[in-house]
Amino acid sequence: MLSKKDLAVLANNAHDRTFPAGTVITEEGDTGVSFGVIVEGQAVVTVHGRPARRLGPGDYFGEMALIDHSFRSATITAETDLRCLLFTAWVFRPFAMEHPETAWALLEVMVRRVREAEAR
Repeated sequence: MLSKKDLAVLANNAHDRTFPAGTVITEEGDTGVSFGVIVEGQAVVTVHGRPARRLGPGDYFGEMALIDHSFRSATITAETDLRCLLFTAWVFRPFAMEHPETAWALLEVMVRRVREAEAR
């Protein structure tokens, strides 16, 4: 939904990180100040110790804690070697405010996740 120019601006402000398989990327209950987008690899999402879903390239995590300045709602663990772009709140929040289509896309995914959680 973003132009190549806007994507480049956002990517230039990301921290490109690689995590070995088995690394816990975020821990449920911890405070969150970053939002991650998976570039390569697979991750497992667990909630209350139970598997909830798998994430792969293009999927993201950490948006809820980033938005409400609260705690992580899930644990994300690298299932394979994992490369992510990580964005801090102070970088991503202004970008999302200037690009409402980005915020809307986040809302759509969050609603889907809430509906999935309610169905369990």
